[in-house]
Amino acid sequence: MPYRRLPVTDEARLQALQTAFDKGATTPAAQLAFSAATKTRLDAEFPVFRTEMQERGVALAGQTTATEAQDTQEARLRIWTSHFYQNLNMAIERDLIAAGARAFYQMDVSQTALPRMSSEADLILWAGRVVSGEAARVAAGGVALPFPPATEVSTELNLYQSLRSVQSTKKDAYDSEAEDVEALRVPIDALILDIWDEVEFTFRHESTSSLRNKAREYGVYYATRPGEPVEPGTPPAAPTGVALTVGAGNVVTANWIAVAGATSYSILKQLVGTDPDFVVAGTSTSTSFSLGTFATGATVRVKVKALTGTTAGPDSAVVETVIAGGP
Repeated sequence: MPYRRLPVTDEARLQALQTAFDKGATTPAAQLAFSAATKTRLDAEFPVFRTEMQERGVALAGQTTATEAQDTQEARLRIWTSHFYQNLNMAIERDLIAAGARAFYQMDVSQTALPRMSSEADLILWAGRVVSGEAARVAAGGVALPFPPATEVSTELNLYQSLRSVQSTKKDAYDSEAEDVEALRVPIDALILDIWDEVEFTFRHESTSSLRNKAREYGVYYATRPGEPVEPGTPPAAPTGVALTVGAGNVVTANWIAVAGATSYSILKQLVGTDPDFVVAGTSTSTSFSLGTFATGATVRVKVKALTGTTAGPDSAVVETVIAGGP
């Protein structure tokens, strides 16, 4: 038998409150299945929670973009730095530079392996030693190494440190917004519980099936245990296996695994850095949907919702892809 299950994710909390809020806005007060006092709380607390969720989403998008930029630059800096040390070792092997020159870079003079740069701290350390060590070696009469010169390593290092600072600031902003949402969870959960209890109490004299169907209109969610038949009016499960593929011309297509009982699917997308939140991209009666064309470098997020008739189930997990350019 289906059982009532309270939301455990912020997205599910938001959806539950949105449904109750919409029902409260369109139903005469005398016919509403929860009390006037609870509606007053809902009208006051839901917009605050919705705003905090939106602000957290914007902050997450900013952090994600900054992290991607930092990661890209980190890869570039690692290449430039490792190439410099490779060229230094080759110059020493060819007797163009004395082995003792390694000391300028704070290396053991007999070290032939590349410095370990697996961590951010190691990378910054050894890139910095390229800059300071090369300056000291040249000042002592040595000839500057090309391909890459230390000046290029310095440029890449400065850019990386700048992007790293931006990412740290964006992460702090996201952490702050996440804390704001977290602080609301206890009162929001209490509000949802009160709404659902009052709704079920109002319809307590209905048949079990009728009670659940009417309660669902207020956002009450009933889950079905594995192997149980799906009750009419029961929302379908969240889609799984959502994946994004980028084809020719940077056309992005979403695919997912079919959901039992679903008659259609709603596809929601977010273009990071442009959309503050997810927007409906369209609907599909199959398990595939073309999201259209995106610019190279864009980050696209997608989630999918299954519907049985007009009854919507919970959102799928969010997936994202960075458009690197079609084949």
